Parts: sequence; structure tokens; C-alpha cells
Amino acid sequence: MLPRGLSILHTTLVATGLVLAARIWREGVSRNDFFRLSRRPFVLGIAGDSGAGKDTYSDALTDLFGTHSVAKLSGDDYHLWDRQKPMWQVMTHLNPRANDLEAFANDLVALSDGKPIQSRHYDHQTGRMSKPFKIKSNDFIFASGLHALYLPILRNCYSLSVYLDIDEDLRRYLKLKRDVEVRGHTRERVLGSFERREPDSAKFIRPQAAHADLLFSLKPIHPRMLTETSDRHPLRLKLVARSRLGLSETSLARALIGVCGLHVDMVTSADGAEIVLTIEGETTGKDIELAAQIICPEIFEFLDTSAKWANGVGGLMQLITLAHIQQALTTRFI
Repeated sequence: MLPRGLSILHTTLVATGLVLAARIWREGVSRNDFFRLSRRPFVLGIAGDSGAGKDTYSDALTDLFGTHSVAKLSGDDYHLWDRQKPMWQVMTHLNPRANDLEAFANDLVALSDGKPIQSRHYDHQTGRMSKPFKIKSNDFIFASGLHALYLPILRNCYSLSVYLDIDEDLRRYLKLKRDVEVRGHTRERVLGSFERREPDSAKFIRPQAAHADLLFSLKPIHPRMLTETSDRHPLRLKLVARSRLGLSETSLARALIGVCGLHVDMVTSADGAEIVLTIEGETTGKDIELAAQIICPEIFEFLDTSAKWANGVGGLMQLITLAHIQQALTTRFI
């Protein structure tokens, strides 16, 4: 056995070493810009008009990464007033001044830096805000909202930005169905809101599409399907994906055709800066997962062990988004 004095000295040296190691980690590593760059969350920005499917799209991606890996920030939670306030009689939610975009940006910056925030939730059924609750940062942050791409500071936070540019007749059809059946609004109220919100949509929402890296547009196969939809004749959609980042479009088209059995038209701009894919046909989540394993196998290490792949256009949007996420992660250090 060591003499008592040597034992105390040994313990002191070990403790001192641990303290120094902790300080080196805190001062020299964890606060190092390059370390923080490598550890920073992947931030996805999702913008689009009311009823464009932002929540559905965000939920579909969460089904792949798992709720344990995703933190969500919703622009609806930053409305300045409850629905009962008289200000909504002269201003719509689509007007940026009706929302605390400064707080939205500050919270997004904090989450991007790994810090927790205090937020509230806007209840669409009651029109009221909840009590504040804590949101922790995570590996993936999904920030969605009417104005998610409106401010430069917001756009600068994103690793990838997406705009949902849904066909206008289809958007109105789906929004009417959602607001009446899910949110409990009257049909007359929803129809009236379309016309009241149109000027703000044209002025504040649709121009954000110009700032997106990736645009998804959903269209009915034929316009008459919006009036003839039934259990026997379900609504069939085609997906138009416009990428401004470039991706392995040849491999993607080959997998969609060969694995998923879809019809794909592809147009590339003269300078190769923009690629437009028009995809039609029916496919399953299982086939889309097989296509993903071919197109973006590296991303699978980030997915949840029980990832849920959607059928149809929902799964195609999952697949194309994952291809862009993999590309963004690959080029992060270039």
C-alpha cells in the first residue's frame, strides 16, 4: 500500500487533472467555433400559405427522425393576440405585424445555438395561447410558419429552406376540409376568410417562395377531381419538386421509375442551377424506403429505428427532402 502522504498526493493530482480537463473542454473545445459548427443542429425552415400542409409535412419528417431527435417551432405560436381580440377585425394572421417575428427569430437563433427557450402554443380551436413551456434544442429543428422565410435573419438560420406552393384550388379544398372538420369553424367563416386574406397572401406569403432552396407543389391530376372526390374515387395528386441546390437527379429519377414505378419528367435549367421534377403515379411507403436506401444511404444513420414512411406524395416529399438534407450535411464543411 502507498503511504498515507503519497495516497493523498495521488488523489490530489488526479482531482486536479480532472478539473483541468474539464476546463480545457469547456474553454478550448466546447466553446471553439469549429467544434460548435460540427455540433450545431440541422435547421429546416418550412414556409407556405395557410392550409398548404406545413404541419403535415413537418410531422411526416418527424416520423422519420423520431420525436426524440426533433424540436419544433411554429409560427402560429407567435400571433400577437388571441382570436377574440378586436385587432383581428382589421388585420389577418398573414400580416407580419400581427406576429412577433422578432421573438420567433430570437428563439430560433437560441435553439440553433443549442439553448432551450420558453414558448407558448396557439390553440386553433379556442383561439387562445397556452401557458409558457420549455422547448429544448435538438439534433434537428423544424421551424414552420406563414413567415418562416420572411426575414433575412430567419433565412440565414436554415440549413435547408422549403416552400410549399400548393395549387390554389387544392389549397382551398384542403383548408376548408381541415378548418371545418378538424378545427370546428363554420363553412361560411372559412369561405369568407379566403377573400379577406388574399391581398396579404399575395403581398407577404407567396413572395417567400423566391428564397426557398426547395419548392414542393401539389396539384390534382385533373381539376374536376376536387368536385368528384369520394371513397370510390379518392383524390389523386401529382408532385412538382423544384430544387435550387442541385441533387443527384438522374439517380433519383431512375429510382422513382425503377423502384417505385412512377412517371417522372425532369427539366434542368441551362446553367444547371435549377432542377424541376414532375412526378405522377401511386406508390407505397415501402417502395419509397427502398428508393431512399439507393439514393441517400448515409442519411439512414440519423433516422429513427422505427421510421414511418408515408405512401404517395407524402412519402415522395420525405424522400426528396432527405436527399437534400444528406447533401447539406455532406457539404457543411466545404
